[in-house]
Amino acid sequence: MNGTCSGDPEWKRAFVAYLDKERETTGERFPAMALSTVDLDGRPAVRMVSPRGFVGDGFLRISKEDKGQWTSDVLTICTHAKSNKVQELVNTNDVQLVAYLAHTGVQIRIGGCASLLFHPDNPNYSTLSLDMRQRVWPRNDGGEMKAKSDPTVASGCDVQLDVEHIREQAYLHHAPVLQAWYSWPAPGKARSADPSLYPTEIPKIEDKAEMAKYEANARRNYVLIFIDVNKVDIVDLKQFTRKIYTRRGDTSWSMVDVNP
Repeated sequence: MNGTCSGDPEWKRAFVAYLDKERETTGERFPAMALSTVDLDGRPAVRMVSPRGFVGDGFLRISKEDKGQWTSDVLTICTHAKSNKVQELVNTNDVQLVAYLAHTGVQIRIGGCASLLFHPDNPNYSTLSLDMRQRVWPRNDGGEMKAKSDPTVASGCDVQLDVEHIREQAYLHHAPVLQAWYSWPAPGKARSADPSLYPTEIPKIEDKAEMAKYEANARRNYVLIFIDVNKVDIVDLKQFTRKIYTRRGDTSWSMVDVNP
């Protein structure tokens, strides 16, 4: 993580602090989280996902012009366009994610609404429904004083978001083996006997035409999911504390201390 600023909600500052502490032991940039959705039969469906981080943080710059001056509380995850969770999220976009930081002794549950961003060449492509401008704000360094005197900047209303740039950066920062996985056939279907359908590193495909085909397929199948967070439940099992944060109708948050 790139640290936090005073514009971040309290839950994000706490979340990042716990992640930084956990990283001292694990070395992981971001922990795996369990994502819960509702399947097409109305039943709960849970699987592990690897968040890409918050929009504006790390490699998820909001545009080519962003030099690191913007941050947000919009969490991102990704998936294969042909996975079951895509249709589940199209039908019901209410989600919950949970992470347990074993070394820190902290459980974090995040609830929110998911918005899917497909590649423009994907047949399912549609305009991103989430307006993230109210979820983005300037960092302290160089932006805080301007934000204080300009409420438009403070609320992020003048932000020029390039969601295609965000999705491309998220894809490029995957390991080669994961990039290759997005070129594979639909997850959950019977595995083919043809090993050529399952490359482990696309750049190592000798036939240049085939390499270009798989690269195009990988990008076409890459879906970035934006989570508009509306509730966060943080339990510190070492301190025996539990705090629940709830987004109000605007961009502010309320917090209550409850029993763990």
